[in-house]
Amino acid sequence: MPFGSGDRAQLQQVIDQLGKLATDVAAIRQQVADQQHVIDQARQDATIAITSGLAEIRAVARDGIARSNDLVTGPLASIGGELVAIRGTLGQLDNRLQEQAAAAPAPVSEPDPASAPQAEPEPDPEPRRAPAPMQPSEEPDVDTLRAAAGISAATLHAHRDTWEFLVKHAGTDQHFHLPAEVRDAEGTILAKVSGPSLVAALTSLHRVSRTADDAGTRAIAAHLHERLTDTVQEIATRPHRGDGADAVRIVIDDRAAPDDTEE
Repeated sequence: MPFGSGDRAQLQQVIDQLGKLATDVAAIRQQVADQQHVIDQARQDATIAITSGLAEIRAVARDGIARSNDLVTGPLASIGGELVAIRGTLGQLDNRLQEQAAAAPAPVSEPDPASAPQAEPEPDPEPRRAPAPMQPSEEPDVDTLRAAAGISAATLHAHRDTWEFLVKHAGTDQHFHLPAEVRDAEGTILAKVSGPSLVAALTSLHRVSRTADDAGTRAIAAHLHERLTDTVQEIATRPHRGDGADAVRIVIDDRAAPDDTEE
């Protein structure tokens, strides 16, 4: 049975409502998409802000730690250098007192004339003479000393005990100066010494290697003197003045060669 005019009107009304409903659904979808975009943008902005804030906090913390290290490390290094110098001076004074005590003649007790039997007077013994100090067998090499004097600054890598030995025996020389910067890297001293201080070390170690009473002291002084001399002579063979040259490094760290044998 064909639709009447009333049915067609009702059908048209249903179609209009469906069209309106589809329009409302599309509008809702657009609103949801817009809100999701706003949420994503807010989340991205918050992530960027948090990351930037954390980076700034880390930078401030690293800067504070670095400043604290600079404030603590500098005075500690200076105090350590001064303590080494004081210890070296005290060691030299102790050596001098021991040498004077060994050179002084032993006191001779006089017998009591009332209790001792009278004996014929004996001739006076000759006065005991203090042993003459040993003299170096040869003078330091002048060319090496001149080459050392021309070095502006050199970084000495050595164990703390080796550095103390050097300061002890060269610290009283008029040309030796304690470096302003002495760093301790896990027991290894990094000291920046000047050319005059190298000259003082070479002359002092040369003397100690030939005049010290102790064989170990002579051996240590001779080894250090040889290592300093080799470095200075190597620089003298290919000198370089001005900018562009490598810094002078004196490494006193002998080690065993690696074992390359395969089992």
